[in-house]
Amino acid sequence: MKSKAITTNQRNRIAFSLTALSVTAATNFSLVNNANAEALASVDDRILVTANRSEEPRSLSLSSNVVITSVDIERLQAKNLSEVLDQVAGMSVTSQGGPGQASFVFTRGSNSNQTLLLIDGVRVNSATLGLTDFSQIAPQQIERIEIIKGPRSSLWGSDAIGGVIQIFTKRYAHGSGNVGASLGSHGYMQGYAGIGFGNDEHNLSLSMNAEQSDGFNVFETDPDNPYDINEPDKDGFERINLSVNGESYINDEVRLELVGRYQKGNNEYDASYPDSPCWNDPSQSCPSFYANEQDSENSHIKLASVYETSAITSNLSLAIIENSATTFGNGIDRADGDEITTKRQQVAFINQFSIADSFRVNLGLDWYNEEVSTNQDKDPWTEGFQEWQIDSRDVTAVFVQGRQTINSLIIEGAVRYDDIEKIGDKTTYNLSVGYKVSPNLLVSLNRGTGFKAPSFNDLYWPGSGNPDLDPEEATTNEFLVRYSFDFGQLELAAYDSDIDNLIAWAPNEFGLWQPSNVNAAKIKGIESTIELLLGATTNTLAISYTDAKDAVTNLDLIRRPVLTANYTLGYEWRNYQFTAIASYRDKSIDSGMNELPSFTRFDLGAQYAVSTALTFNVKVNNLLDRQYQTVNQYVADGINGYAGLSYKF
Repeated sequence: MKSKAITTNQRNRIAFSLTALSVTAATNFSLVNNANAEALASVDDRILVTANRSEEPRSLSLSSNVVITSVDIERLQAKNLSEVLDQVAGMSVTSQGGPGQASFVFTRGSNSNQTLLLIDGVRVNSATLGLTDFSQIAPQQIERIEIIKGPRSSLWGSDAIGGVIQIFTKRYAHGSGNVGASLGSHGYMQGYAGIGFGNDEHNLSLSMNAEQSDGFNVFETDPDNPYDINEPDKDGFERINLSVNGESYINDEVRLELVGRYQKGNNEYDASYPDSPCWNDPSQSCPSFYANEQDSENSHIKLASVYETSAITSNLSLAIIENSATTFGNGIDRADGDEITTKRQQVAFINQFSIADSFRVNLGLDWYNEEVSTNQDKDPWTEGFQEWQIDSRDVTAVFVQGRQTINSLIIEGAVRYDDIEKIGDKTTYNLSVGYKVSPNLLVSLNRGTGFKAPSFNDLYWPGSGNPDLDPEEATTNEFLVRYSFDFGQLELAAYDSDIDNLIAWAPNEFGLWQPSNVNAAKIKGIESTIELLLGATTNTLAISYTDAKDAVTNLDLIRRPVLTANYTLGYEWRNYQFTAIASYRDKSIDSGMNELPSFTRFDLGAQYAVSTALTFNVKVNNLLDRQYQTVNQYVADGINGYAGLSYKF
C-alpha cells in the first residue's frame, strides 16, 4: 500500500539519506569532498525531534543542538559513545580507565546526573544512581544522536538540567544491512551485524554488536597511602548488544512502531577494599565494596501507535524497562554478590496540532512508575538495612508547548507540571524568542528551568537516606547565533545557569554519611563550533569555555575543565578517507582537591574503500602516548589502535 502523501517516516528517510552526503554543523565529524560542497549549505535541513518532542528543521530550532549521524560515527571509528560525545562543544566526558570502564558526561558544567538520556524515546537513567553509564551503548547500532543543550524539563521532566541526549537506533531497508569485525590493542575483539526485513509497509530491523577486551590496569595506586587500592591486574570487559526496530503501516494515517534493546555484559574494576575476608573464610560476610567485578543486564521494549494527518499527529506509546547490576569477585561468588534491579513502566501520549502554517501546539501526558529491589536481605552484613525504605514511586506529568511564526520572528514556549509521588510537584518552563536576520542567520534568546528529582539512593538508602530532600533546581539564560555560508557554518552560544538545592553526601552530627540540599552552583560559559570547507579538506574547530563554581565557596566544581578545544581535519583522496583529531582539555580538580593536569591528545584514522560495499579501516588513538587522567588515579589508555573490515549490502 502506497501513501498518497509523503509521510513523516518517509520524510525522515529522505532526510537521513541526504545527511549521508552532508556535513554536520554542530558535530562536524563527516569528511566530504568537493562534490559534496553543495550539501554543506543544507545541513541545517536535518529533522530535529528532541527539542520540542515534534519534528522541526534544525535551521528553525531556537535551541542549541547537535545532530550526529551514523556516517559521522563510522568516519570517527568510535568504539564507544563517549568518544563521540567528547567531541561536542559544551560536553566533557570522564572515564574510570579504558574501554568498558564507567564513563559519564558533564553537559555545560552541570553534574553528570543532570543530563537526561533517551533511547528511542525511552528514559534509561538509573532510578538508584540517577545517571547513566555511557560505556554500555554500542555506536554501531546508532542511526543518529540528537543533543539539546540547556534545560528541557518543560518537555521531558526530571534530569534535563544540563541537556537531553536522545539516541535513535538503526533501521535498515528490506534486504540491506552490514557486517563487520575489528581487532585492537589489549586483546580487543569486536563483531557486529545488522539486517532489514519486509517491504515499504511492514519492516523490521535487527542488529547485534559483541565485543570484549583483556583491558589494562586502570588504577594508579598512591605509593604514599598504605591503605590505597593495590590491585595491579588487568581490568577487562565483555558485552553483547541486541536491538530491534520496526514499523507497520495499517493505512495511510495509522502505523505501529516497535523498538527494543537488550544488553548484557561484564566488566572488571579495582575494589574499594581489595583484602576481602572471603579469601580465607568463605563464610565471612563480603559486602559489595570488596567486589571487583560487575555483571550488568539492561533491556527495554516500546510499542507505539501513531496517527498522522496534515493537521494532527498523535503518538501513544508504552515502554517497559529493566536494569540490573550484580557486583562480585575478589573471593565473592557471583551467586553471593549484591544485585540491584530497577524496573520502569512508561506511558506517553503526545498530540501535535498544526492550527496554521505559522502556529503549532503540542499537548502531552507522561506517566511512569519506578521500582527498585535488591537481594541484600540474604547478607548478614546488611541485616536490618536490607532494602530501601520505599521502593516504588509514580510520576505523572502534563505539558503544553507552542510555536508562533510572524514573518521573521519566532516565539516558542513550553510549560510542564510534574507530580512525583512522595516528593511533591514541580512546574518548569522554556521561553524562546528568535529572529531570522537573513535566510542564513538566526539569533535567539532563551530562558528555561529544569529540575532533578532525588534518586532512590538519595531518599531511601538503607540506614542513611534522607526522605526530606527537595529536587535540584536550575534556571538558564542563553544567547544563540547560528550562521550558514557558502563554505561553512558557525554556531555560537553564551549562557549562564544557577543551580540550587544541589544534593551532597556528608557526615551528619552523628558521623553518619547522609545526603542533604546544601550546595548551589553558578555556571557561565561560551561555546563555538565552526566548520570550513577549504579545498579538499573539512576543518572543524569546537571550543568551550566553562566557568563552573560552587556558589557558596567559589571553588571550581570537580571534573569540569575551564577550556576544551577539538580540531578535526578530514581529507578525501580517491578511495581513501583520512581523519585527524586534536583534543585539548584544561586542568581541573577532582575530589579531595586533587588536580588533574591539562593534556592534548591526537588521534589518526584512515579508511580505504576496497569496493562500494567493502571498507578497510584503521585508527590509532593517543598517537603521542600521552599520560592523563579525567578521574583522579584512573589512568587513560596510552597509544592504542584498531583495525577492521566492514561490508554493506
